[in-house]
Order: sequence, then structure tokens, then C-alpha cells
Amino acid sequence: MQHCGSDDIITPIGDLPGQNHRGWHRHESALSIRDRLGRDFFEQCYVFTVDRNPWDKVLSNYWAYKGYLHGKGGKTEQISIVERLWRAISGYPWTFDIWLKYRVLKSKLPGAYTRFPVTFGKYTDGEGNIIVDKIFRYEQFQEGVKELSAKLGFQIDLRQSQGTGTRKNRESYKTQYSPYGMQLVADVFSKEIELLGYTF
Repeated sequence: MQHCGSDDIITPIGDLPGQNHRGWHRHESALSIRDRLGRDFFEQCYVFTVDRNPWDKVLSNYWAYKGYLHGKGGKTEQISIVERLWRAISGYPWTFDIWLKYRVLKSKLPGAYTRFPVTFGKYTDGEGNIIVDKIFRYEQFQEGVKELSAKLGFQIDLRQSQGTGTRKNRESYKTQYSPYGMQLVADVFSKEIELLGYTF
């Protein structure tokens, strides 16, 4: 927070408390931010985001759920007692394929949706137009940090490691997908894959 002013909005992550974040979410969409701050102000800002290979992202999402231990990690990462009880009685943790199928099944319930980390809507408007200035690829973000540092005029120090310890199997995602899972991610994330040129 060393480069932020007292009026800046900083959402919490891990044990970092943030500031002025009441009513804001750390995964707020660019469209929501533009609507809340005003289009004129939004378009004066340099707006960027980071996206990731969807097959790798979904696998990390699985490990984040599977590796969850109550009380471990940051305060913002804790889940409710209802969710913990559900996991206890349902035989959690499941295999990767069963977890994928459960999420698809859950999406078919009334009022539910496929709970995968789809991000296309985070940086586009309601018509699919990109409204951010830059989409960095997670796999190349060290180079992105250099670009951002030059753009902003100060050195960015990436020290936050929230969530980096949950993925126990560090093998390539390519070794951990069945044909079912590989195609499911391709279908769910088709817009991001087409936009950013990702391949399995």
C-alpha cells in the first residue's frame, strides 16, 4: 500500500485489511467499477487485469477447495460452517473429475450457475466489448510487472503469496485432465480461450 493515498480503495486479501472497501469486492468487474466511479473518471485511468490459462486456473481452483483447512491462510479466505459441514458429510475431498461433474450438476439447480472462475465478463461490457486497457497473461506476469512499473513510474513489489501453498501436486495441468475435463473447460471458457489464444 506504500504508493496508495488515504482515499484510495484497496480490497482485502489474505490478512491484509485493505481500506475504504465497504461495498466493494476484490473481484469486482470492470463494468461495475466504471458504473460506480463514472465513465469519465474510469476512462482517464489505466485499467488492467490479469487472466490465466483456463485449464491451469480451474485445476488451481480445485486445489484451493481441496486443500482448504479452516483457520489456515488469510481471514478473507475462510468459509462458512455450513460449507464445512457439507464437505464433511459428502466425502470431501473428491477427485478432480468428480469435482468438475459436481459443479456442472450444481449449475443445473434453479437459481444456480456453473461455478468456475470464468473471467471474460470481468473485463468486458454487457455486449462483450473489452473495456480495460491491458489484459496481462498470468504466465508472463513477471514481464507484465516490469511493464506496469515503467507505466506507473515506480517499482512494483509482488510479495503477496496468498493461496500459493494449497496446490500440492505441482505437475503440469496437462497430466491431470481426462478427456471429459479437458473438453468441459474448453466449452466453459471458450471466449477467454479465443481472445487470449490459449491452447491445452
